[in-house]
Amino acid sequence: MSLVPSVRKPPRVPLEEGEFIEVVLRGRMTDPGGGGRAVAKAERFVGHRLGMSRWILLTTRRLLVVAPFPREGDWFDVSFDRRDVSASRGLRHGEVIVVELTTPSGRQILRIPNRLRSEAARFIRALRR
Repeated sequence: MSLVPSVRKPPRVPLEEGEFIEVVLRGRMTDPGGGGRAVAKAERFVGHRLGMSRWILLTTRRLLVVAPFPREGDWFDVSFDRRDVSASRGLRHGEVIVVELTTPSGRQILRIPNRLRSEAARFIRALRR
């Protein structure tokens, strides 16, 4: 068994009873006023993602960001009630799609590779319902 999680499919994470995964993305979500601000500016300037991305799961109930190396009892770095999250229209900067999210923790920026634009569109539509 490998210590590094698979890049092609998300790890099996525990979901609540009756909760199903709607959209699966591989990207990065950062606080624009936090530590990821410099990297976000560099990514917009260069037009490519820099650094490590995470699995982002939109379920029927929650928005989840899977921890980089999930362990029993510590699966998610971020977990928001889906009803409290809204998404703006995604903007393309080179090979990166930037989506602004409004969350209970404030404004967040989601950066997704352009090759996942159909999944990004599904993610945005699902949060706008």
